[in-house]
Amino acid sequence: MKCVKNIFLTVCLVIVAFSSSNAQIVPVSDSVINPFQVVITGDAAFHYFVEDTVKYTYEMIEEDIYYFQKHWPQYVTVKTIGKSEFGLPLTSFRISNGKPKSNAVFYVGNIHAREDFSSKMVMKFANVFLLSLDGLSNIYPNAKSLLNEVDLHFLPVANPDGLKIAHEQFVGIEDSVKIWMDSIYCLETFAEWKANARGIDLNSSFDDGNWLVKRGGAFQDCRASEGFKGNFPAEPKETKAIQTFVDSLKPLTTVSFHTKGNVLFWADNKTHAWFNGIDTEMATEVEKETELRAGSVAKNPSDYGCGLENYVRNRFAGIGVCVELSDGGGGRKQHPDNQFNSQVWMKAWRIPMIYLENTIEHQEQLRTIQQLMQKSIQTN
Repeated sequence: MKCVKNIFLTVCLVIVAFSSSNAQIVPVSDSVINPFQVVITGDAAFHYFVEDTVKYTYEMIEEDIYYFQKHWPQYVTVKTIGKSEFGLPLTSFRISNGKPKSNAVFYVGNIHAREDFSSKMVMKFANVFLLSLDGLSNIYPNAKSLLNEVDLHFLPVANPDGLKIAHEQFVGIEDSVKIWMDSIYCLETFAEWKANARGIDLNSSFDDGNWLVKRGGAFQDCRASEGFKGNFPAEPKETKAIQTFVDSLKPLTTVSFHTKGNVLFWADNKTHAWFNGIDTEMATEVEKETELRAGSVAKNPSDYGCGLENYVRNRFAGIGVCVELSDGGGGRKQHPDNQFNSQVWMKAWRIPMIYLENTIEHQEQLRTIQQLMQKSIQTN
């Protein structure tokens, strides 16, 4: 059945009268920032912006990004890398201590609409990393030295239209949603929505060379709230923009956060051998330091293909990993918003740093691998 049209119209009538919520500086306790309650100076509360216990809307995330730039102009540079199908900006930002470096790590959230835990993870890590740079948190004590080696790039919301649909907050996209919604097959309700606004699953649409055989997941042959890979590779505007961005940046490592499962999808049969065990080392360390398990090396491209992590591996030999946050219980919906810290942060706070530290440790080897494999990829 399709998403019920009268529900949509009712919701629109209610919310259209309200402007987007304003992000606020949230008073926080040390335990919210630091899982082990190590003493943090009181100033941290005035520089911690991520609303990690409530519904984290697109507008809140956008405002928090610009708060980062306002409060840490020496480190944060904001850039729009493209626009969504309905015209919302895909806002990225870089944390750097100077001019852009050739080596980078890229963190991505919310490729799937209903999974805003992934956006919270990206934004909370960025916020605490910035606090660590200023000595306002000691959760990442080596932050400054790491920033001498690589730049950190962030895309907290890869699917802004989808996030607004999943949150049933249609302000700014009402007219476009009215035009498209009736033509998209909705498996359940808006709360379970994974696709972009035109019914394409972004993580099944990347042009990694496997699009023709891709059939994995809740596969659909038509536009749907999840499972439709599109009519051709990289059809969605969001996918095109992200591909263009990573093709230019060529991050050594790309970490794409998702929800649910507490599992790491980190390698595939085609590209695994290229990395000379570095990808295995990273996945093993995540397993040791967190509650997440590393999945096996994926063998069938019809199942694993066309995700962002597959694209960066296949197109320029970057480390690419999909991190599924939180346990798999409770059905298809994300866990309640107030469970983010217990379900995600307390378990996964080290993951971004594990990939950052290992990327720096192996940066020369990873750059050489990229250069060698790109010649091979281009030849083929």
